[in-house]
Amino acid sequence: MNAEKVITGLSPLQADGLACVVCGADYLCVRVPHVPVGRSVTGSQVFACVGCCADEARGAAGGELR
Repeated sequence: MNAEKVITGLSPLQADGLACVVCGADYLCVRVPHVPVGRSVTGSQVFACVGCCADEARGAAGGELR
């Protein structure tokens, strides 16, 4: 079974998948390519900007981003 990473410590927009979980870019205001990187504690799919943000989100230990 492939369990998705649960990412904690997110703002409401990040937890709803509407903003980058690393840099906070608001996807409703800024057009930037983004990829799914896990789920919030509510079960919503969350995203990070392609590149460094996605790499950082996927590598975060314990599910909490700095």
